Amino acid sequence: MRRTGWAVALLLLVCAPHGVAQEGSRTVFLVARPGLPDPNFRESVVLIRQDDGGETAGVIINRPTDRSLASILPGESFKRYTEPVFFGGPVMSEGLFAVYRAEKRVGDSMTMLPGVYLVLEAATLDELMRNPPQSIRFYSGVSGWAKGQLQAEIERGDWFVLNADADTVFTSGADTKGLWRRLVRMARTITAITAITAETTGPPRHLHSPAR
Repeated sequence: MRRTGWAVALLLLVCAPHGVAQEGSRTVFLVARPGLPDPNFRESVVLIRQDDGGETAGVIINRPTDRSLASILPGESFKRYTEPVFFGGPVMSEGLFAVYRAEKRVGDSMTMLPGVYLVLEAATLDELMRNPPQSIRFYSGVSGWAKGQLQAEIERGDWFVLNADADTVFTSGADTKGLWRRLVRMARTITAITAITAETTGPPRHLHSPAR
């Protein structure tokens, strides 16, 4: 995976309209298969949105760091943010991004799931800090793939793909340690059931969402 490709993917998605999911776009979890050699994504679960052109961006949801905004940034306005900042991926790793849950989209946010949005723009992030939504999680860096890159990795066997859901995105910090193993087990079960089902009925039409 090339850093230039990530940057291109992120730029294309930032420039696209984000109010609603674009026709042909999809949001899923990428679950790293055991033994994935890339240290940036080893044992990771990545929430991604892929547009109809194949460009993809998102964040790793199971990599909390040992620092919070309250410990990093001075000022009264940041004291409320004591939860860990997550490592979101190797693109723009010094930048601050966020995923939040709210009834309405704020600013130039990217719609990932109904009521779940990814923030890539500083102005929108500032607005959310001033008026916190229902839930918000901050990320250092993001993840991205240029057209064709992710598909090639999936075909190579690097990733399981599962439908995404909001509750899993906001898994509590104490539970994120076991999230990857849980989703790997689920993906393997689904793969086995799919193989058996395909022998008699053909491939299923839908992916499965992680059960809570």
